Amino acid sequence: MTMGSFMTYVLHFSGLLVVILGLSIKPKMKVLGLVIAVGGFLLGTSPVWYSALTQPTDEEMYEAWREQQRLHQERMDNRP
Repeated sequence: MTMGSFMTYVLHFSGLLVVILGLSIKPKMKVLGLVIAVGGFLLGTSPVWYSALTQPTDEEMYEAWREQQRLHQERMDNRP
């Protein structure tokens, strides 16, 4: 499952806005501002780490390739 290009931009720029909001909070609420900024960073970078977490492993990709090669070879062998 991949994220659409538009959704990627929406998440990135909304995360950027949240970071700016968090960093602009008054010095009295420094911890809250930092927490909001970190949340915005995670939101803005979510397309990157989401795809890294959901992509297939090298072994899964190799097994899928081997299965595809096996099916192709069977089709070629059964040709009239």
